[in-house]
Amino acid sequence: MNKQQIFLVLLLCFLSKESTALDEQKYSLRDSVRGSLSMERSCFDVTFYDLKVEFNMHDSSIVGANKIVFNVVNNTSKIQLDLFQNMVIDSVIWHARKLTYQRVENAFYVDFPITLPMKSSQEVEVFYHGQPILAAHAPWEGGFVWSTDEKNRPFVGVACEGIGASLWWPNKDHLSDKPDSMALHFIVPQSLNCVANGSKVNCKPYAKDSLKKHWQWKVTYPIINYNVTFYLGMFEEIEDYYVSHGDSLMINYFVLDYHVEKARSHFKQVKPMLKVFEDLYGRYPFWNDGYKLVDAPYMGMEHQSAIAYGNRYKTGYLGKQMKGVDFDYVIVHESGHEYWGNSISMDDLADMWIHEAFCTYSEALYVEKIYGHQMMLSYIKYGTKDILNDAPIIPDHGVNTQGSQDMYLKGSLMLHLVRSQLANDNLWFQILKEMQEKFAYQSLGTDKMFTYLESSLGKEVMPIMKHYLYKSNLPILSIKRTAVKNQFTMKWMEVVKGFKMNVSFKQGDAHTTFLISDKPVNYDMKIKSNKKPEAVNFFGAFEVQYEK
Repeated sequence: MNKQQIFLVLLLCFLSKESTALDEQKYSLRDSVRGSLSMERSCFDVTFYDLKVEFNMHDSSIVGANKIVFNVVNNTSKIQLDLFQNMVIDSVIWHARKLTYQRVENAFYVDFPITLPMKSSQEVEVFYHGQPILAAHAPWEGGFVWSTDEKNRPFVGVACEGIGASLWWPNKDHLSDKPDSMALHFIVPQSLNCVANGSKVNCKPYAKDSLKKHWQWKVTYPIINYNVTFYLGMFEEIEDYYVSHGDSLMINYFVLDYHVEKARSHFKQVKPMLKVFEDLYGRYPFWNDGYKLVDAPYMGMEHQSAIAYGNRYKTGYLGKQMKGVDFDYVIVHESGHEYWGNSISMDDLADMWIHEAFCTYSEALYVEKIYGHQMMLSYIKYGTKDILNDAPIIPDHGVNTQGSQDMYLKGSLMLHLVRSQLANDNLWFQILKEMQEKFAYQSLGTDKMFTYLESSLGKEVMPIMKHYLYKSNLPILSIKRTAVKNQFTMKWMEVVKGFKMNVSFKQGDAHTTFLISDKPVNYDMKIKSNKKPEAVNFFGAFEVQYEK
């Protein structure tokens, strides 16, 4: 065997062993290669991508090149990059030299002729082509969307959260590593406009093909790979500004030409929403790159500074919304992701709750700011009917898998329970804003988040978070009558160790609140002897079990 073959065999053995350790979940080698932070990934840190993609509309293919600039963290002669197997790698170039590589599943391992020294800066350029996989159901099942608008003109986009950006461009496709900035070049048919992340640098005729144009965009902030995107269509641009503390945030709406008047009216809700989020979390995190909403051929996606919009200019979710509120769900939710998901990001797909729980709760906080506290409570309660309690919100790490969709609504409920347990709104909102400052533009996991919240909010509330995130079942409140009149033994069952939560009980026209733990304690209650204590469970956040 040569060195490359030996490496490949050893890698397959190692990853197969890792996959076997998780045999109960039947994870594949592909899952391990995609989700693990291998030595060949952790040895380098990406600082910049320079991506160029040319679109061929006749066969739904692309031709591209990506220059990857990185710092070497540990001495290495091999790095792992990622590009889906159906895409063809034409060459990998380093210092004008063609490098060898080995493909394993949707990754490829690049060999350098020398050991790259720690702390050095390096760059490789990957040339490639192919037909990216099609989205089965964007944005939930990701891929390319080759579509047409209502006038039967091309309308193209991509959404790849979860499945990964490497389905269409080569990169270090691990959530822990964001580039500091990025250049985007798109070669598209001259009849179409192209919108992408960041700010537009240029649009000019493409020198190699008179029937195409070269669009250039730049991203000046760290960006998580799956947020890198483009939109091709017959767009018209609507310009606006959001002014804060004497500074102006550029707002652009790129809408299909027949949506212009509808968009001018419908998007009036954007600036008041930006004000709410600024009050809650601080300055819009991608100020220099601007804020954009872009008509998309799919429902929506939080693409950084270029949010995909496909809610058909309706309120709620395609017109469905709780009575008493009147806002566009996609605009509010996806804009909330600019803070929770795009600025503060997960470092493993298993930690997606950091995006979705905080962002879904941001909807409730938006409602609270606009419609009042009681309406916010109703909004949370309205969502609880769709909680499934089917699986943990946090699954296994390192295998590129995500937990239950309860991360949205149950995650939001969990955060409100923590806020209620804390009973200190000044501290609660202070912490939410401080988190945006402390973790801005970073990728972090649950452990790091827990460490910060425990030091900021105290240990008492942490078991609440751990139960709702790691267990699929709701907490069970056990109530048992004792031999003493009007006395009951109460405790939480099937909860994480140390679980405590306040529960209110109706006592005639009044309420009595007890802090109940996972240890049995006797409580005196003034109720008729033939009655059971009636727990106030406004959100359906727990189950009640009366013991004989």
